[in-house]
Amino acid sequence: MSEINKKIIYSSGIISILTLVILFKWYSGNKYEKQIKLQEKVAIEKIINKVEEYSMMSGRPIKKDGIKYIFDLKKEDKLNLEDDILQIKKILKENKEEIVYRDSQGNEKLILEINYFSLPKLAILIDDVGMNTKNTTYFKKIDRSLSFASLPYLPKTEEATKILKDAGFEVILHMPMEGSNDILNCRTKGLIEESMTKKIIYDKFDGAIENVGEVKGFNNHMGSRFTNNSKKMRELLSYAKKKDMFFIDSNTNSKKEGYKIAKELDIPTYYTSYFLDNSHKKEDIMKAIKVAVSLTKERKKLLVIGHYRKETAEAIYEMLDYIDNEGVELVSISEILE
Repeated sequence: MSEINKKIIYSSGIISILTLVILFKWYSGNKYEKQIKLQEKVAIEKIINKVEEYSMMSGRPIKKDGIKYIFDLKKEDKLNLEDDILQIKKILKENKEEIVYRDSQGNEKLILEINYFSLPKLAILIDDVGMNTKNTTYFKKIDRSLSFASLPYLPKTEEATKILKDAGFEVILHMPMEGSNDILNCRTKGLIEESMTKKIIYDKFDGAIENVGEVKGFNNHMGSRFTNNSKKMRELLSYAKKKDMFFIDSNTNSKKEGYKIAKELDIPTYYTSYFLDNSHKKEDIMKAIKVAVSLTKERKKLLVIGHYRKETAEAIYEMLDYIDNEGVELVSISEILE
């Protein structure tokens, strides 16, 4: 074989190898590109499915405009729209967010326009838990957020409190405080009075917490006299702040002194607007709930008090559909604190 033929064969071999290398690289690159595109497609579909599932569950429609999906999302709802495959750009302006998803080439593949909103919030606090455990069965039928305030030293305080906590309800301390009715004051165990020293007040407060069990907050039982005493309320609330407790002013006097002092001390707080069940009749309580719903829509949030009674539980239970249909959300008191 001549040298020329050898060179031709050698060159042909080199060319063949290079061709194979190029073809392999092209095939590998093309295959990789297809895999990326498939992953991007799957990622887009997952995000769209999440949005559509939320729309179905919430009953809120989606408006589609090409690759843009426009929908409303309640601020409190968690909808994970992150993705590791796609490029994501977020633009947030007040209560509106635009999320743009791009592929590896920088092409826009999906745009979500989200309008965030919050439903008006109604918190119902049920006072005076502890006389029995039977009434817990009526309240446990209510599959919504409710809060309870347990009164220390009643026959079934500890047991009823545990039952309600185990059922997932928020429970706080219903702290007995001196009111304007001296007969009731004398009958109320564990009462703190404005004539007491700081140490006695602190000891009684600690004793009440120990009797009820671990709590994150408290409100006043009676207390029109004690809560009106700024000095004594400041002493009590300063002590509660060290325990990282919030305070709900039951508003037993028109000045809302406890609420004001709690705000000054930077303690999470709120106040009661009115009582649902001054009448024990279920029909009257249901009417009061309608008023509460109306006020909630007007004020955006509201706290009302009911009592640990069968009639109150039944009234709330029967009004659940009405509350939902009016676009009001039942929440625990910790969700409306200021």
